[in-house]
Amino acid sequence: MRRAIQKLLQRTPIAWLQVSNNPTKLLIGIAGVSFSNLLMFFQLGLLDSLYNSQKKPIERLQADLVMVSSKYSNLGSLQDFPRSRLYQVLGVGGVAAVSPLRIARGTWITPASRQSFDVYVYGVNLDQPSLSFPEIEANRSQLQVLRNALFDRNSKKQYGDVINTLRQGQPFSVEVNNKRLRIIDTFVMGATFAAEANLITAENTFLHLFPKIDSNSLQVGLIRLKPGASPQAVKAAMEPILSGRNVMVLTKQELSEKEINYWKRNSSVGFIFSLGVLVGFVVGSIIVYQILYGDVMNSLPQYATLKAMGYRDPFVIGIVIQQAAILALVGFIPGVLLSSALYVLLANVTKLTVLMTLNRALLVLALTFVMCVGSGTLATRKLVQLDPADVF
Repeated sequence: MRRAIQKLLQRTPIAWLQVSNNPTKLLIGIAGVSFSNLLMFFQLGLLDSLYNSQKKPIERLQADLVMVSSKYSNLGSLQDFPRSRLYQVLGVGGVAAVSPLRIARGTWITPASRQSFDVYVYGVNLDQPSLSFPEIEANRSQLQVLRNALFDRNSKKQYGDVINTLRQGQPFSVEVNNKRLRIIDTFVMGATFAAEANLITAENTFLHLFPKIDSNSLQVGLIRLKPGASPQAVKAAMEPILSGRNVMVLTKQELSEKEINYWKRNSSVGFIFSLGVLVGFVVGSIIVYQILYGDVMNSLPQYATLKAMGYRDPFVIGIVIQQAAILALVGFIPGVLLSSALYVLLANVTKLTVLMTLNRALLVLALTFVMCVGSGTLATRKLVQLDPADVF
């Protein structure tokens, strides 16, 4: 093994010398691979952030188990179920407390423009808050006052200059469902496929905004367990009680998976962003192929000499494949650095959580190697047919 490594290190690095012989061509190759990486990272990052944004409301639920209607498909189209169903599970061993959560879509009218936009309204029980936002606890007494609410500061600017108004020490007055509402503070959650803005109110304000909703019905029920209780075991113990009751109980992880799977099946974003990744892959393949093919054509006499000296096709083809691998690795480094900077910019502009992950970086690196090595393989067709006698 040691001798093999020494022999390898003693070899002339033909592939690297070929790649670095022309600095301009090397820079063009690096730029092409980096641009391809940037396209792929951009598409994959946005796609992942859009799917992850659907989990944000679920991650904020203060619960170990979640009760929803048996017809549940996604948070954007919740079905009601009787409030009494939630309180039935209090007698199940391991259950510590339950808390109702009301959710509905309202109509926000921006004061300055009088334009109307959808807003998602969460009605929480202040005695046992359903959502884990510190702003709920900090404004508990004020939220008890009718018509007071918290506003998601990651909402789009079309909803009005809420933040600056609050910074001036004044509540922001707005109409929701044609009823006057005062924004007293903000929280951070972010937009989802279901809504571009979110509000948190107390139950009394929620029912004031949605008078047609039955006060004895819920959209989501939250179940907290005693320390050490197994969510799966408690969930199984609930099944006989809730059987045929038109409700189901899920863990937060199961609910998140159900939510993401719904949007993967019923939205076109997956196809659109996957197509963008394919475009980046093709663009990079074309650039690398053109560079390697041009290098092969310019170096035909040298390759012919190697074949005349007795080197077989796998050796000369291997030189081109090594060049492709070098371009993949060297081009990936600036690609991942530029993409990380782009993610920071996107997070600030879109308010989405766009982060560089190890799995995504490894995926793009693998795609880059496939792209470059595949292009290199196509560029070697001339070498297979090359006859030294024809060149000389």
